[in-house]
Amino acid sequence: MMTYLKDYNNYLKKKIAYVPIGTLEWHGNHLPIETDYLVAVKICEILAKKDKGYVLPPIYLGTDQERKVNNKKYIGMDGKLGKELRGSLYYVKPQLLYSILKSLVENLSRQGFKKIYIVTGHAGSKQIETLKKLEKDLKELTFLNPFENLNYHVGHADEHELSLFWACYPEEIEKSKKIKIPSSDDYINYKGYDPREKASLKLGKKLLDEIIKNLSFLIKY
Repeated sequence: MMTYLKDYNNYLKKKIAYVPIGTLEWHGNHLPIETDYLVAVKICEILAKKDKGYVLPPIYLGTDQERKVNNKKYIGMDGKLGKELRGSLYYVKPQLLYSILKSLVENLSRQGFKKIYIVTGHAGSKQIETLKKLEKDLKELTFLNPFENLNYHVGHADEHELSLFWACYPEEIEKSKKIKIPSSDDYINYKGYDPREKASLKLGKKLLDEIIKNLSFLIKY
């Protein structure tokens, strides 16, 4: 997205900014590694149509839990599977993520934005913890967690996250369904099934509608 100064000034009059944040991270073979920030971007775009505001370019850096498996340190899903997974390019220490986002919020506030909303597509425990701390420390900031207070539990790369991604980007459904996934696939070994068998656009739309409804109540001028 390109923003010329005239458009930026119009956004600034509304005094609302949306910051989509996600990860570049392993999501099996059935989802792109950009899933988390792509979903965050789509949610921000929908919210910005309802409550006008400037949607910043996505931030793909994030943080996660560190685990030791056989005396080797792993991050996030790598720790759960006990191996280095392809595509995970996002990790920074919690304090560094906090400092980067704090500086960004301060920059936006200095420009005149009064309400700044961070939407995360990555829901690792350390990510949520860091964003909640940031919200507590900065009065201009509201942290919007799309996965809070849902009727469904959205697990990493499961049928719920896949369905949500399909609802955000329905043009990707056929491509996703056509991907040939071997029985040795890391995700299938981890969960024991192919999430495409349980995912659907209908489920994804239910999730997306519920997310937008929940988050819209938190948008205040």
